[in-house]
Amino acid sequence: MLFPTDSFFLRILYALLPFMALITLFYSLLIWAAVVLTEDYIVSSYLDLESQAFQDKHGQLGRAAAMPNAIYLKGYWSSDADLPGAFRDLPVGHHELDKEDTHVLVSAVAGESALLVLVLEESKLSQTEGYRAQVFALLCAVAGLILILGAILAIAIARAIAQPVSQLAAEVAGTRHGAARFSGFARQDEIGTLSRTLSSLVAQQNAALRREQAFTRHVSHELRTPLSILNNCLAILRLPGCSAEKNARGLLRMEGALAGMKMTIELFLSLAREPRQLRREAIDLTAVVVEQIEKYLLLYPRVAGALRFAGAPPIILQANQAIACSVVQNLLGNAVQHGAGKVRVALCEQQLVIINNHVEQLSSPGFGFGLEIVSRACTYVGWRLETRRTLHTFRACVRFT
Repeated sequence: MLFPTDSFFLRILYALLPFMALITLFYSLLIWAAVVLTEDYIVSSYLDLESQAFQDKHGQLGRAAAMPNAIYLKGYWSSDADLPGAFRDLPVGHHELDKEDTHVLVSAVAGESALLVLVLEESKLSQTEGYRAQVFALLCAVAGLILILGAILAIAIARAIAQPVSQLAAEVAGTRHGAARFSGFARQDEIGTLSRTLSSLVAQQNAALRREQAFTRHVSHELRTPLSILNNCLAILRLPGCSAEKNARGLLRMEGALAGMKMTIELFLSLAREPRQLRREAIDLTAVVVEQIEKYLLLYPRVAGALRFAGAPPIILQANQAIACSVVQNLLGNAVQHGAGKVRVALCEQQLVIINNHVEQLSSPGFGFGLEIVSRACTYVGWRLETRRTLHTFRACVRFT
């Protein structure tokens, strides 16, 4: 494992601190090398100037020319007896001896067989040479200070980089069922990509949770009626001496209830999917409306004289079969079961309108989950449900465009 921690902040810090230390070490060595090389360059240039000056004098005075002589600089001929043995056999060029404290320049002089040897003691030339240890200590102190400042800067940078990630994690952990749009959503970097991805994921999860909750709530509500019909019909069929007519009517109502339960389950399973996963096909909406009216006339013969449908030519729409049947069934069921009088159905290419009369006392019961389900179903297939209630009528309109 490259980083022995699961903390994003510490991982960034562990990456920045060694980098900062290497940069500090590199620049410290660079400064120290620059100081040493600059010092050597100055000494070498000085020896070259002294050598050139002596050769100019030698060209005028010959051997009578005075050798360079100072506290820090001595001049010799290579044939002089007092020339130290360490400098006697050196070739032409610059040399550093005695741990780079003594600089020697050996050069040829025109008209002379002997070589000119210039010896410079660097410790005597520069007063700062004796403070090399102090300079080195000062450089180490500055490097240490830079390391401390670099560590503080590394911590600040690591926190700045890790803060959006930590904030996103906290927001994702604390989000509820509302619409999620996390911080950094509009950023164009990797944090923005992560925020948008998490926002989309949480939104999908919330939508799936809402669909699941709606499925549970609606199933428990909508299946209660057909189950009650089945129980009542079974109770009637078990009665002794039940007539054949009642048996046939009970069986018919049971078949209708079972068909309604099947359609309701198919509807809720369709609504539980995402809209883009919904299967669509060409359906004849006129045939769907006629089929549902015939079913209700069989189940509720008492409304045969009250339910009116003028008819319509075939209307072909791209929709989900289960949802289309359920929309018509629920609206007709509301109109028949909770109305008080005539039910009028009008269908055209643009809309389906179902109007039923009701009395004021019956205006509130019966228009709860049913209309909520119809509204969701219409939204899924791209339709729009509009309802209007007056003192004596209830109007439901489904617009297809």
